[in-house]
Amino acid sequence: MFFECEVIEMKTVDAKISFVPRSHRIELIVRIIWGIVAGIVLGIFSIVASVIWFVQLLYIIVTGYRHKGMQSFIKTVAIQHFRLSAYLSLLTDERPPIIPESMPA
Repeated sequence: MFFECEVIEMKTVDAKISFVPRSHRIELIVRIIWGIVAGIVLGIFSIVASVIWFVQLLYIIVTGYRHKGMQSFIKTVAIQHFRLSAYLSLLTDERPPIIPESMPA
């Protein structure tokens, strides 16, 4: 069975979203509850990422380099935004984690 896969690419960013015709009905109910909880947690992470973004901006102005830890945190939050958006937009049935596994310590 062949499913279409749309690939969106930039020089440093890419995304693959496959079309799967079968979807579970109960997943729609879970999606609403999951989306509310994940949205609240992601909102908190987004506020923290905004502060870190500003600190990163100042860091780059002063040193001329990016801080790896700050970039990693901001990137993880951005990826989580994309995953949650794809899930809530009914593009996939794969639930994003509430707290990303790749969250830097």
